[in-house]
Amino acid sequence: MIIPDKIKKMIEENRKKMKELKPEERFIRFYETNKPYGCFSNFAKYPIMLNNKEWVTTEHYVQAQKFVGTKYEEEVRLASTPLDALRLGQYRNKHLRKDWENCKVQIMQEALTAKVEQHPCIKSILLSTGDCTIVEHTTNDAYWGDGGNGQGQNMLGKLLMEIRNSLEGYVPEFFLPQWIAFPDIHPFSIGWRMGAGEDYLMYLWEWRIKQSPEALKEYDEYFTPPGEWAEASRVREALKNRIQDRNNN
Repeated sequence: MIIPDKIKKMIEENRKKMKELKPEERFIRFYETNKPYGCFSNFAKYPIMLNNKEWVTTEHYVQAQKFVGTKYEEEVRLASTPLDALRLGQYRNKHLRKDWENCKVQIMQEALTAKVEQHPCIKSILLSTGDCTIVEHTTNDAYWGDGGNGQGQNMLGKLLMEIRNSLEGYVPEFFLPQWIAFPDIHPFSIGWRMGAGEDYLMYLWEWRIKQSPEALKEYDEYFTPPGEWAEASRVREALKNRIQDRNNN
């Protein structure tokens, strides 16, 4: 079946409109490594190889580069935890390289790029964020993070987005869960079987099947369904099981 160009254009315009719903919700905020999208944290334990050495985390690498070429570089590299590496990097009684302020962003970018390139799961999760704004959300840092109030520079988030946008296969597309995109439509409403609701579900599921299992895990844990949606899922699952049992008998 040949679809006329006019219809194709209408479909594409509708899809674009749908994926841009709720711009105020199109943020991925991360910080703790045990929370959704925590893999973006420098404390997340994804080893990287750089300068012919293995670094347990990107935090180890970045902090060690403050003392590149000195004995302290190796001391930081061998720190037991990323927090220990951070603390060692903050000691000002050591010889901090004079050009640190000028090169720290480049060094962070090197570490993040290595992490993404060397860990396919991180790459797929990063790509899955589409055109969302990525934010390191913490009151502990107003330079690499957002300062907790959104007023920080969020340099870590900006670098992650810059890397994401340059990756092969990047598509600037992201679909929010249906309960966020259309909060006024009840889970059991006929609105999901007609009109904008039906269109949105189609686009959402088309988007979901393109994502990796790791990316969907982060997405589903980040966007937890509200009570009525969780109950609707339980009802649907119960009905599905009853139908299967009936067919088996």
